[in-house]
Amino acid sequence: MPHAPRERSNERMRNHYEVSRMGMQDVPPSGRALVVAVVVWSLAWKGASLWRAARNGSKPWFVTLLLTNTLGALDAVYLFGVDRRHLREKLRERVIPAGGPDETA
Repeated sequence: MPHAPRERSNERMRNHYEVSRMGMQDVPPSGRALVVAVVVWSLAWKGASLWRAARNGSKPWFVTLLLTNTLGALDAVYLFGVDRRHLREKLRERVIPAGGPDETA
């Protein structure tokens, strides 16, 4: 009888392991569709934000976006907030003087 508590503990561990081994085939079709939709949504935002951060040469943002998974929230902040400021600065640099570049004084 000295091993009875240990045997019960092992049995509980086996039962927990069997329950936690739920695969995708055990998820209902609507649940699978939701998982696929979330993955596609996240990949689209992640791809756009990583591409833009790389084009802008923004290494800190690139690494942050690469290592976090916020279901597109941080990616959207970068694309619609931070990157827009970067684009505005580029546009200001491109402004041509009112008289044009060929005008001589």
